[in-house]
Amino acid sequence: MRGASRWLALVVPALLLSLACASSPPQDEIPSAEHYYQRGLETLEGRRVFLFFTDVDYERAIELFQEVIDNYPYSDYATLAELKIADVYFEQGRFEEAASYYQDFVELHPRHPQVSYAIYRRGECAFRQMYAEDQDQTPTHEAVAQFRFLLERYPESEYAEEARLNLAQAEDRLAANVLEIADFYFDREQYYAAADRYREALELYPEHSRRLRTAYRLALSLRGLGQEEEARAILGQILEDGADDDLTEEVEEALRDLDRARRGS
Repeated sequence: MRGASRWLALVVPALLLSLACASSPPQDEIPSAEHYYQRGLETLEGRRVFLFFTDVDYERAIELFQEVIDNYPYSDYATLAELKIADVYFEQGRFEEAASYYQDFVELHPRHPQVSYAIYRRGECAFRQMYAEDQDQTPTHEAVAQFRFLLERYPESEYAEEARLNLAQAEDRLAANVLEIADFYFDREQYYAAADRYREALELYPEHSRRLRTAYRLALSLRGLGQEEEARAILGQILEDGADDDLTEEVEEALRDLDRARRGS
């Protein structure tokens, strides 16, 4: 028994030491890019608090990803770390900082497989900062620009569908200002000014959700100006584009009015 105890006293410490060495690099060895990057990912997983909530040390994660960039700037992990820092800022709601990193990623790595993701997230940063229609619309303009860029450059991207939905919402906000002015003129039968504004809304924001009704109002304005043939063409296009039942009924009535006017002339 005494010999066995002596044997355990020698083996167990050695075993514990070997396990400790396996879990971390030797003290005299510089951690690799992969080591820093994986530690950053582990930090983002956080630790469970009170069984339900996860406490994430975002600042520490950023530090670890920055270590990759600073110490291994030409490695693949450095490129991934740049994107991860942007993601961390995004998750924290620090959208201006996140947008800056996403933009840098797109400019520095234009052929990287994750470029479409970075463009989409850049648009999301602006989208999350949009304000009401009567306030500063700079973030809304930026969101529109980024989502359009994504759809033009990567129309088959896995983020394209969400980008289209967000683009329509952003364009709705911008179109609302133009349509308010257009309706003001239309209600006062100032059809020339109204038609200009309706055209502007359709040209600048072709994806806004009220585009068919905007086109309908444009057609009515043109009819008011005596430009019946152009009005007729627009009304016909609305029907082809699939207007809802209520708008279809109004468009068909407007076409009948044009037919009656033609027969009466």
